[in-house]
Amino acid sequence: MVKFIVAIETVKIKEFLFSTNKLRVIRGASYLLDYLNQVEVPKILEEAGIEEKDIIYIGAGNAKFFTDTKEKADEIINKVKKTYENEASGVKIAAVYREKTSSEKVWDSLEELSKLTAIEKSKGFSTLNTDLPYVEKCELSGNEVAEIDYNNLKEDLIKLDYKLEGSKILLSDYNKSKDDKIDKVEIETLKDHIKKLAKTTGRISEGTLKKIIASDLLKKSNRNIYKNKKIGFYKYLLENYNLEIRSSIDNFENEDSFIGFVYSDGDGLGDFFKNIKKVFIEADKQKVENVEKKYLNFLKDFSEILDEVTKESLAKTLNRIFEGTDLKDKRRWGEFLIVGGDDVCAVFDPTLAIKISVETQKKFEDTMVNKMSELSKKFEDRCIKDRIGKVKITSSSGVIIAKTKTPMFQLFEQGLKLQKSAKKKRNETRKDGELAITGFIDFQVIGSEGCVNIDEFRKEISPDNNKVIERPYSIKNIDDNVKTIDSLLKTINDFKKYNFPSNKLRYIYDLKRDKNLEEFEKKMNFINILSKMDKEHIDLIKEIGIDYKNYDRFNENFKNIFDILEIYKFVDNKVEVKGGDK
Repeated sequence: MVKFIVAIETVKIKEFLFSTNKLRVIRGASYLLDYLNQVEVPKILEEAGIEEKDIIYIGAGNAKFFTDTKEKADEIINKVKKTYENEASGVKIAAVYREKTSSEKVWDSLEELSKLTAIEKSKGFSTLNTDLPYVEKCELSGNEVAEIDYNNLKEDLIKLDYKLEGSKILLSDYNKSKDDKIDKVEIETLKDHIKKLAKTTGRISEGTLKKIIASDLLKKSNRNIYKNKKIGFYKYLLENYNLEIRSSIDNFENEDSFIGFVYSDGDGLGDFFKNIKKVFIEADKQKVENVEKKYLNFLKDFSEILDEVTKESLAKTLNRIFEGTDLKDKRRWGEFLIVGGDDVCAVFDPTLAIKISVETQKKFEDTMVNKMSELSKKFEDRCIKDRIGKVKITSSSGVIIAKTKTPMFQLFEQGLKLQKSAKKKRNETRKDGELAITGFIDFQVIGSEGCVNIDEFRKEISPDNNKVIERPYSIKNIDDNVKTIDSLLKTINDFKKYNFPSNKLRYIYDLKRDKNLEEFEKKMNFINILSKMDKEHIDLIKEIGIDYKNYDRFNENFKNIFDILEIYKFVDNKVEVKGGDK
């Protein structure tokens, strides 16, 4: 029987999320994407008669499934595109399909489908030209046309065909069904949000309005939506762990305050899928029964496991860190921009960001090992069972600590660069022919200039002959040549426990970088300051590994002094830090 295999992917997600610097609007954009992918796309498939057995995967902005006719594939694609265009116009859809004959292996079909998807993405997407005379741009999203005025909100809503009931907007589009009430939003509430966010002109686009509505509505709505899907990570926390976290940092918008931006991503999944495919191909050669069906079942199970473990790992970390606190705790807040698939993109208190990232990565790696072991038990073929059971999925992250006024899109760009740096170090430490043991973390503190070139900055202050930076750090212990992030955090906590002055750390850093001094002169100056230190402080210095007997090699010491100095005030020694391996 001839079938058609369909792939639908959302693209331009980064541009959609970070088209503004307002966290409330970004949060709403994230909710919208989650809602569309988890609710609207499955509903479209269900209405088209696509059965559960024909769905390969839906999640993280992607969907793959089988259908029996070309016409049905076109119909579904058009409906999905129309839905996204109406609710999240900044997001683009790349959708393709191809015929899957009974003689073609399913892994070959999926590979060809991936090639078609890549071609579709490379074609680009049309955009509206807003750089025209007399075109007023949205104050919060400069690439969209302003259609709504704060001063004429009700009239503009009517022009845009919104349904009103007295002082409220009726939002029938959200999960319209006979069993649910229509959600309502107070017009005055929206006006307050717009006034607070768009302080200059008060004029925004309809796309921005939808994000603002979603920011509140999809977080607070307790309606029983499609198949009990939980929209947004806040709802996941509340319903699974009864953990409520403040979702706004309005109280922290002092431009001199800091936030911690975390971006984490799974490692090597592309290679993982290639290697797993080879296992099933070999099983097919060995005449294992129903191997194609088993391959599809594996893809579906793995994708669901990956998504759940990502959410669960972050949730358990937050639950432990905030145990015993209440909403009045000034650090109990978080903005969750992306949590799903293998991605975490979130904003936290700067003193917790690194800790949250590290603990989440540990939980992710440990839980994935257990889940893959459980998944392997579903397969009878020993080769498939063994290969799946031995899989280690790791995670690497980038953490940016920056001033609150730093543009969010720049924080994302910098966080992504650091995440790639961590991933690169992870690949360098992996032994040939062996699985990576753990992921890595890289971090950077930046001022308000979010566009700083981190690579150039590090090359300048930490040359090969006088290192002051050892980032990235491994999440778990690998060997004596690779330092763990726990070892760095333990050092900082020990220093803070004995009130080691940060100005002395700064002195050591400046001394290392002083180009006017010979190395033996640096050592003499250092010994001089050592003579004025308390015994506890001298012992701490020794633990770092200073070789005070070798006068001519001072630059070989304190190779991570800037790592310590830079995050010294952002590490809270009251937060428990386990471990301390090199």
